[in-house]
Amino acid sequence: MKLSCIKAIARKDAVQAVRNRLLLLALLSGVLFSAVYYVLPSTVEETFSLAVSGDSQLIGDISDLEEEGIEVGFFASEEEVKSAVRGGDYIVGVVYPEDFVSQLMSGHKPHIILYFKSDQPENVRTAIEYLMQLAIEYAVSGEEPLIVEEEILGEDMAGRHIPLNERSIPMYVLMALIMEMWTISTLIVEESAAGTLRAVLVTPASPSDVIMAKGLVGISYSLSVAFAILILTWSLRGNLPVLFLGILLGGVMAVSLGLFTGSLTENIVGSYVYAGLPMLVFLIPALLIFLPGASLSVVKVIPTYYMVHAFDQILNYGAGLAEVWKDFLVIAVCDGIFFMLGIYALRRRYS
Repeated sequence: MKLSCIKAIARKDAVQAVRNRLLLLALLSGVLFSAVYYVLPSTVEETFSLAVSGDSQLIGDISDLEEEGIEVGFFASEEEVKSAVRGGDYIVGVVYPEDFVSQLMSGHKPHIILYFKSDQPENVRTAIEYLMQLAIEYAVSGEEPLIVEEEILGEDMAGRHIPLNERSIPMYVLMALIMEMWTISTLIVEESAAGTLRAVLVTPASPSDVIMAKGLVGISYSLSVAFAILILTWSLRGNLPVLFLGILLGGVMAVSLGLFTGSLTENIVGSYVYAGLPMLVFLIPALLIFLPGASLSVVKVIPTYYMVHAFDQILNYGAGLAEVWKDFLVIAVCDGIFFMLGIYALRRRYS
């Protein structure tokens, strides 16, 4: 590698990125991501809320639930319960028959109606239905259900859950980094179409010099956008040296992929396909924050999973290098693989 060649190519790429407004687009995307942060919920509702209507003989027993941390609201009619649940004030609405207790005493099986909002997860609905069945069996038989002793593994997060807007920060950082893959890929394709890249490789500059120069430009831009997002969302926290290292490793991965995908085609449309498909795949781990019940076993084969996991641990849980070094190791290995692929693709195309 020649330092003079790297500096000259990097200077040219930096100017070209500004002229093509790619940097402006990246910065605007950072502002857009920051705006989404302020739209998402900033608090976590940890109180189980129950809207009840029905047999007045149950009111006293149900009121005791409030001592267990369950918020109970009593309503005069079924329609009021439905309205309260539909408005999002309560997680579930329970409507008992007016003669619920007398039916139980006479050996009948009264019907209870549970109302859930349409966006309530299925696992929550199933759990509540099961708990209601246990409660009714206890009321009928008088026998206490199996006593379960709970034990918290790890740190007890009760009362300290992370709100959605804070959990989404790793997603924005990843998006900022992955967008640089598209930026670098576009630069490669434009230079290839104009013959600039072939002319550069005719000079003493080697494919490694080209990759290093473009990598420096891409990483610089990606770091700028990533930290702009963290500053705009007031999320620059945790172990900053470790956070910087993680973003740097992520930037290397994104830029190396951009160089590789940009070397696979000579037209802009083709670059959208080659860069767009990996972008969609690599964003999947970040999008899973909106699907808390989704399984992560398959997603762990995607390299960016470890990037998102590391960012989440550093930003939201104060993790240090001792907690995220395995994630960084996976990212570093992928960086090396993608970097070698970029060099191989450039040499094969322009040798």
